[in-house]
Amino acid sequence: MRSYDKIPENEDILLDLPFREGTGTVTMDVAKPHHPVTLNDPGGGSFVWTSLPSGLMALEFITTGGGAAQGVYLECDSTETADLDFIAGDYSLGCWINWTAVSSSIIMGRYQLNVSGWELYLYNAAPIYYLTQRHHHASTIVGGNPRSGCYSVGWTPGEWCFMGSSRTGGGEAYHYRNGVELTMSTGGLVDPETDSSDLVTGCRFTKDSDWYKGLMWRPRIWDRILSAFEWMNIFKSERDWFGI
Repeated sequence: MRSYDKIPENEDILLDLPFREGTGTVTMDVAKPHHPVTLNDPGGGSFVWTSLPSGLMALEFITTGGGAAQGVYLECDSTETADLDFIAGDYSLGCWINWTAVSSSIIMGRYQLNVSGWELYLYNAAPIYYLTQRHHHASTIVGGNPRSGCYSVGWTPGEWCFMGSSRTGGGEAYHYRNGVELTMSTGGLVDPETDSSDLVTGCRFTKDSDWYKGLMWRPRIWDRILSAFEWMNIFKSERDWFGI
């Protein structure tokens, strides 16, 4: 068996949460930065460690509504995530998701709205379901807007799929579903302003809304572009665990 660092797709990986614990309120980042990530429950939702038929341990995010203290999220402090402050460089985001459609569901982000940073979220406009990537800016950048972004469609809730995004610094992002590159719509994804927020998974930057609802496995972040071949290779190597 190859060691973790010898797997080509793990080159330059900064965050990798395989959810091996199966219990508790802390999950281990197996990438070399070893970011300390905690499971936070403000009081209205809950986490359920869920064993899949394959034996994998996934994490289910359960929410009770859309307001404050009604959901749950993962968090890593801003002081521990300076390496995830992507500005002009390349980066990639990946995660297995099986989500329940609510109005807006943050997958992950390190940002302040209309100020700085980046975010990736699902949006329900049934029968169309979007995956949107946004960068935030301290001034109006694109069309008089302090946000710039791009999106893809066809993200069906209620079934497992492998989500991937590769963003070229100074350019656009490309989304992948189950290893297949998708058609993108964009208004021009401008490099974000530098940010000093906490990394959040499953909620808005304010940690009080836009809860992710459903199952998730192995969120990952790289500080490089993953190629179409690499996204497909990851999908093929992991798909059997999800019966795909």
